[in-house]
Amino acid sequence: MAHDHLNKTDWLTPFLALILWTAHFMILWGASIIFPGHALARWIALAVTLAALGALVWLWRASKVRSVFSVPGLGIAVAGAGVVFDALPALIG
Repeated sequence: MAHDHLNKTDWLTPFLALILWTAHFMILWGASIIFPGHALARWIALAVTLAALGALVWLWRASKVRSVFSVPGLGIAVAGAGVVFDALPALIG
């Protein structure tokens, strides 16, 4: 009997991408609660968003994702869209 029952899908990469998205959201939410209406909250949002997008690019390269049409690629793409969506209210005003 062959051992074909092993799952070779990389689940760690999308998990890390979604954790990064969650951390980004929590930091932006915390900044908006601590500094409501201040420019400092917007600067924090900009810095954290750029850092999160950079971390997602690093995760894409470190995981050697070949396409967005894979589980790791889709996880990173969804997390990237979420990071940008989370940052829009803070950056637009």
